[in-house]
Amino acid sequence: MSPIGRRSLIAAVAAAPLARPSIARAEPIPLVLGTNGGEEYKTMYEAVYSGFEKKYNARIVPVFGDAATLLNKVIAERGRPSMDCTVAYQGGWLIGKAEGVFTKVDYKNIPNADTIYDFLRDPDGYAPFCNFTAWGICYNRDEIPHPPQSFKDLWKPAYKGQVMIGGIYHWQIHLTAFAYAWTGDQTKIDVAFDKVKQLAPDLAGFYGLTSDAQSKFQQGIGNIATWYSRTVQRLNMAGIPLAFQTPEEGAFIYPQCYQAVTGTNKLDLVEKLIGELFDPEVSVKLARLNGYIPANRNVKLPPDLARDILTYDDVLKAHNWDWAFINANQDAWLSRWNAEVRPLLKA
Repeated sequence: MSPIGRRSLIAAVAAAPLARPSIARAEPIPLVLGTNGGEEYKTMYEAVYSGFEKKYNARIVPVFGDAATLLNKVIAERGRPSMDCTVAYQGGWLIGKAEGVFTKVDYKNIPNADTIYDFLRDPDGYAPFCNFTAWGICYNRDEIPHPPQSFKDLWKPAYKGQVMIGGIYHWQIHLTAFAYAWTGDQTKIDVAFDKVKQLAPDLAGFYGLTSDAQSKFQQGIGNIATWYSRTVQRLNMAGIPLAFQTPEEGAFIYPQCYQAVTGTNKLDLVEKLIGELFDPEVSVKLARLNGYIPANRNVKLPPDLARDILTYDDVLKAHNWDWAFINANQDAWLSRWNAEVRPLLKA
């Protein structure tokens, strides 16, 4: 046998890595998520989902829809769910709990759960709220130097042809908020209907999705809207100079959560996704891209964001909608809205 020479040894070493068995990376675990689409999904993927996928070797499989449509899908699929988790807002979250289509989580398995504000925790053990914003008055600060100070100001002649209202499935929050503004009682819905019918002919327009409202602001169709504080930040980034005004009678808090669907076998992964939303770095990204108020009480926003994002103290001054009352009556209100209000609205 011939001795191993220097040249053959170098060749053997160089070839060695090619001879080693490759280490196969496990396939990412799919997590089927009911989520809003469009710009909302784009910003959420950039701020949250992409990092979550890398950290936990997961793959988000989105099912797009508004929160009400997603909730209806979860209820229709009771016992045979196609989704592991879905986005929900406060009204739908309560319905889902009552219907038994959401399952409880273990807060000990949710990363960063010990850093969130107490009011975000669900007392019954379901997922906590993770993103929140306030609903009040948004306006173009270049066009409206003296913005409305109250919801009731929207009826003033000075703002005729400037105001937009709308939102998919938002008739109920308009009615209860306007009832409260005019009477101090969310249940005075007849008063709210009368007031909305007075306002409707003088509106600049009625918007559907957030993208529709953004387009109408960009086109100058309207310069004032009943809308969310978070959208101010998003549109400011798009070059539209919006500002948020908390009405004298108070804004309304609008929290969002990610609820685990009853029957999922990915509960642990759902809990990890919820925890990702509380990560300090992610919280800043959410504020910058989506205008969400950080749920992590330890997060300090940089000065350029702190100027436009509402604070925790601002939110504590906001009202809660009476969702039990709304959920019990909203179908009847929709029929009445379509019959009495919609014919008076501009496209």
